[in-house]
Amino acid sequence: MAIKQEIQEKKLFFIKIVSDSMEPLLNVGSKYTVVPVNLNQLKQFDIILFWQNDRPNAHFYWGKHLAGNIKGHMSRSLKYPSDVDLPIKDEYILGIIPIKLKLRHKIIFLWRYYFSKV
Repeated sequence: MAIKQEIQEKKLFFIKIVSDSMEPLLNVGSKYTVVPVNLNQLKQFDIILFWQNDRPNAHFYWGKHLAGNIKGHMSRSLKYPSDVDLPIKDEYILGIIPIKLKLRHKIIFLWRYYFSKV
């Protein structure tokens, strides 16, 4: 995958956000830095850039996907945190967006996660 190779070679990549799934943390039209990631060091609330549906996506890392036959990782959006994203295979994780997450963003996420099903 060309994007992943460029991130790994240059150690830096810029991505323009085209979806509102992570607002207000990542805003549509804004550009963000992407850096390579060691998959063994990912932790919950890291913002990962991954390839899905023929385009790059950025969501929170949620943990390893352990159910079923598919090995991979789980992610959640800020807009719809209770929705279950498809598992992401290792090779489709492109990097991370190194943003220091503010407490208010975690509160927004957790509020939506627990109360959006109501």
